[in-house]
Amino acid sequence: MKEMRNLQVQNSVKIENGNLRIHPRGFSLVEVVIGAALILLSLIGLITAYSFYLKAGLKNTDRVKAAFLLEEGVEAVLLLRDGAWSNLSSLTGGTWYYLAWNGSSWSATTTETVVDSVFTRTFRIDEVYRRDSDKDIVASTSPAAKSVDQNTKRVTVRVATDEGVTGELATYLTNLFE
Repeated sequence: MKEMRNLQVQNSVKIENGNLRIHPRGFSLVEVVIGAALILLSLIGLITAYSFYLKAGLKNTDRVKAAFLLEEGVEAVLLLRDGAWSNLSSLTGGTWYYLAWNGSSWSATTTETVVDSVFTRTFRIDEVYRRDSDKDIVASTSPAAKSVDQNTKRVTVRVATDEGVTGELATYLTNLFE
């Protein structure tokens, strides 16, 4: 009988001095379910955050492309000017034109061109007015005495998509070569 007093069964139940003692070892089913739920919630949170950041990154890609297309548009108009001032001065002021690349040079056209099947890039040439007294640039609506500067043009480049990503960049160009 003495041998039965210190009997150990499966590391969790012991009989010591005739008393049954249960020593909890290992995990219960409740602990396993709670642990699995915590791990599952963490994974769902990580996947949701990844999805959000991926969508934000893809939207930002279009904005970055639009910004580069704006800069390229200004550079293309500069190249038109560098070819001959008449490339710009002959365009109708206030009219939106498209930029077309023929493989070796840029040209202004009224035919719609779409870049990367997403972006529409246009530009407009406007007259520049200078105040007669000090030759500063003024708005066309300025009440001061002013005149049109034939050797300066205001260029506005606009990039738009169907999804609403738009940008606009304006600068002044002068007739440097005459």
